[in-house]
Amino acid sequence: MALSVVSVAAVLCGSVVSAHPVQADPVAPEERSSRIAPAGKADPTKRPEDVFDPATKLPQSRVLPGNGTKIAPLTSELKPTKPKALPGAGKASGVGLAFPGGSGTDSTSGVNDYTCTPSIYGNTYVGEDGTIGPYSDTIYTADVQCNFFLEYMYGISAAVDWSPYYEGEIGYVGTEFAVSGSYGASYGAFEVQGDLYDGGRQVEVILELYLMASAPWAACNPIPGLRYLLCEGLGSLTLHVVLGTGAFNTGLAPPVIRFTALGDSYSSGNGAPTNVDPISAPDCRRSTETYSWQLIAGRLPLGDRGQSLPIDRPNLRACSGARLEHLLNPQPEAGTPQLQWVSPYRTRLATITIGGNDLGFTDRLSGCFSGYCADAPLLTPADLSAIQARLSNAYALIMGSMRPDGRLIVLGYPAVLPNPGDPQDFQRDSGNCGIVNTFLSDAELRRVYEAATQINTAIATAVFLTGDSRVRYVNTLDAFRGHRVCSPDHLRWAADISFPTTSDTFHPNGAGYAEMARQIRSQVGIG
Repeated sequence: MALSVVSVAAVLCGSVVSAHPVQADPVAPEERSSRIAPAGKADPTKRPEDVFDPATKLPQSRVLPGNGTKIAPLTSELKPTKPKALPGAGKASGVGLAFPGGSGTDSTSGVNDYTCTPSIYGNTYVGEDGTIGPYSDTIYTADVQCNFFLEYMYGISAAVDWSPYYEGEIGYVGTEFAVSGSYGASYGAFEVQGDLYDGGRQVEVILELYLMASAPWAACNPIPGLRYLLCEGLGSLTLHVVLGTGAFNTGLAPPVIRFTALGDSYSSGNGAPTNVDPISAPDCRRSTETYSWQLIAGRLPLGDRGQSLPIDRPNLRACSGARLEHLLNPQPEAGTPQLQWVSPYRTRLATITIGGNDLGFTDRLSGCFSGYCADAPLLTPADLSAIQARLSNAYALIMGSMRPDGRLIVLGYPAVLPNPGDPQDFQRDSGNCGIVNTFLSDAELRRVYEAATQINTAIATAVFLTGDSRVRYVNTLDAFRGHRVCSPDHLRWAADISFPTTSDTFHPNGAGYAEMARQIRSQVGIG
């Protein structure tokens, strides 16, 4: 779809000068980014390096010929400025210049006929690309034409980003022109990749000019369709003007948090109805009731600019039975490695539960039902030390695969069986425990709760060992207290032993996943 942005051409200013042409003074082109690129406010150390990088070079300083004035284009403070005129110039139709003897002036009307006309034209095209996502292409031309010979003119166009949190930053820089006795044009085009960059939703095209005449400039009169951002030098031979189109919408949709949900059955949705990929990956047991789907419409705060963005629907790649190896290697049930779905260009949020299957926790718990397991801890110090190191490396690997401004949320495992002696839990003798009441003693339940505590401690320590503040641990160990197995059905947040789908046993149900989402929002600060 093509959206017309601006199409304006109007009188800017006039002067009386000597009418002799001078050869153009070409400007050597510099290597510049071809993408909109705000510079100035953002901390460059927090910018992505191998992704869409909003950084550019401003043009080099130069010296105006003749008067030796050194200029630094695109560095002046820009703010809306009312049109200005020297006394006696207000009668001019464009920009009037009172010249001794009336030379250069219509003798009957007293109107100055010498004018310069700046123009800015632009069109924005909004579309979709399979590799970069939603994008906006803007092509613009900014130039100035005068009906007399100037001693010298310099001009350059640029885009200013007026999107939220980018207010007033200079973006893409066009091609400079520097000519004498003629007119010049600054051409530019920039592309904003909408899912890689938060800016570019509102931009303004500006034109900066230095105009040197042989007589003093008298006025910067109003220009339909353009606004003044700077007008200085009236009464002198050099006029410095910056004009802008005013901010316009490029048509890009608002930015969102791209989100990938990784991990095992506690992230895929075991215990809730399988309704995501039920044909292509039914054994992954993915559900829209899992906690990642319940984070949609929340807003994640970002540190680099202080903004928060809405969380998009998750790319749910967690799979029942997943182990750490399945981050890099295909899991038969899933078909692809989970990290394949984490992008350094787009993924700004990832969530994960993992490690329980590597410890064989399900098999150890099953041993409690088939025999007696209270004589020794279910997990050894060696087990926990090994998984802790592997988890820490895995978290660092995920962060290295995300955007540099991304966030990884690591959840612990909620204890779903009652903690004996906890007065807030419904205990095994509550009448709601079914098979648990038959096969597990209080001593065995204590061992199970001990193991859950140890797993969560290992996960929390692994997060700490990354040394990365972008990796956040969410403690869910006791999130189900009072709602665990043995609670009445209407209060229960986890499935009891279930048949025939035994993989749902001791997993959160929809209400349990809602509580896990609430813990994420509360502990991470998602609004």
